[in-house]
Amino acid sequence: MTNLLKKALFLMAMLVAKTAFGQSHAAGLEAMLLEDWDKAIGVFSGLAQANPADQSAFLSLGNAYLAKGDKTNAIANFKKAFDAKTDAPMAFVANGRILLVQDNNLAEAEKQFNKAKKYAKKDMTTWRQIGESYFFYIQPGAKKPELEKAKQYLTEALEVSTKDFALQMTLGTCFKEMSEGGPAAQHYEYAEALEPQNPLPKLMLAKVYRIGKVPEKPLTYYDKAIATAPTYSPALRGKAEYLFFVLGKYDEAQAAYKMLVEKGAEVKIEDEMQLANCYYLTKDCKNCSDLVEKILKKDPSKNYLRRLQAYCDFENAQYERGLKTLNDYFKIVSQDKILPSDYEYHAKLLLQTKGDTTMAINDYKKVIEMDNSRWKLYEDIDKIEWSRKNYCGALKVYKMYLDSVATPKATEWYNLGMRYYFCKDEPMRYENAEKAFVKVTEINPAAAIGWLWAAKSAAFQDPSPDSIAVHPELANSYGKALTYYEKYSEIAGADKEKNKKDLLKAYQYIAYCYFVKVDAAKFTPVMDQWQALETDAAQQQVIKEMRDAFGKEAAPASGGGKNK
Repeated sequence: MTNLLKKALFLMAMLVAKTAFGQSHAAGLEAMLLEDWDKAIGVFSGLAQANPADQSAFLSLGNAYLAKGDKTNAIANFKKAFDAKTDAPMAFVANGRILLVQDNNLAEAEKQFNKAKKYAKKDMTTWRQIGESYFFYIQPGAKKPELEKAKQYLTEALEVSTKDFALQMTLGTCFKEMSEGGPAAQHYEYAEALEPQNPLPKLMLAKVYRIGKVPEKPLTYYDKAIATAPTYSPALRGKAEYLFFVLGKYDEAQAAYKMLVEKGAEVKIEDEMQLANCYYLTKDCKNCSDLVEKILKKDPSKNYLRRLQAYCDFENAQYERGLKTLNDYFKIVSQDKILPSDYEYHAKLLLQTKGDTTMAINDYKKVIEMDNSRWKLYEDIDKIEWSRKNYCGALKVYKMYLDSVATPKATEWYNLGMRYYFCKDEPMRYENAEKAFVKVTEINPAAAIGWLWAAKSAAFQDPSPDSIAVHPELANSYGKALTYYEKYSEIAGADKEKNKKDLLKAYQYIAYCYFVKVDAAKFTPVMDQWQALETDAAQQQVIKEMRDAFGKEAAPASGGGKNK
């Protein structure tokens, strides 16, 4: 082999090694900028093991540990950076970081960094590492890193060279962390110009505009990053998260998460979980269930997904399986992990499977205890109590429901009235029922239903015909339902066949009132209405007897009986 060929092969090997070095450090830098500390630790640990003289790898590894709050490993790696080459400019950087993190000695650290500057010359990596020394160091009592110091050193480095991609990215991130969106975007744009095919600057620009809440810009740059690198997971993920968490566009987020899961180079199980979330929120419960099963096979510890599975089973009418899934979920997870929606779905699944209604009621109550904005669930509890004829229980929770209704509707007053009417344990059941039904008539006076039930409630407050027979003076207090029944008969009379049963009761009551009051002018017309509608022979006989007895004696005992 000629010397020329040997030299060529040697240079080629050096070029390959240099390229691999640059790409690996680039991956580490990207992980740091994206705050993926575990990935950064993995990358820089690998670099340091492959090349124990790589001071930059040790320095970045130390920073990654520091970002995670692990000062011990941070200091250990700064010391390794120093030991790797004690006479190199980066050794001063390592010393400075040790003085900062271990001793909180800012003054002495500054001296070391100044020495590093003196000998760094055009070594842009050293310049960048000096600035990054302040990225994660927080003085005792302070809340934020010394980013002003970082900006100072990184800006000085620009005087040496503006063509270093890593420096421009780091300086952009420094400004981003300082909430200076304009300069941050500017430096990311410089970096983008240096490496137009690198998706990272575009991704960081999307982040800057997202933080700045600039409309459309984040999606524009996420799409630019994806167009540059279609499998670039951070951009695919960033776009999906922006659509989901910021814009709340679940259909578009679903498409973005699907693209991430199907095309992303580095898909996490959390990405699949978010896609399952999207499927659920967009009512695509079949795909949600299928994906949940797939994820749980890979990682059964993702108990959160069992919740989604149960929710989807409810939506897919697989009630038995959904109930079993939630019951198993409650046994697995700790109490603090259970959400109000878990109890709500458990209640709904119990009701669909005709399970323990008392447990369903308790589930709904737990939801309200955990989230008082869900007070409308009192209405659901009321329906359960009503359906099982626990009228007093229904009354109790319905009043709690109405407590939070600013302006009850006619239907809500009607429901309240019905619960008072049928609750035998309520001391003033009929009085309160009447008041509620009167509210119905006030809101909707043209509807017969309010007048009818107000009449029924008031009628129970009248003295009975038998008691009037014994104590005739009680007749003066009879007729509490008269006005209501008159109004009801006026409205319901438009369709006598449909309302026949209640109209007959109304005519009977009105007739009895005017019989007792001996009011011939009103007695005769209502008797005519009653007789025209009545088809029962026994009642026809009552009508005849009342006509014959009018003004002469008490009405027949059945003439004004209580409502049933």
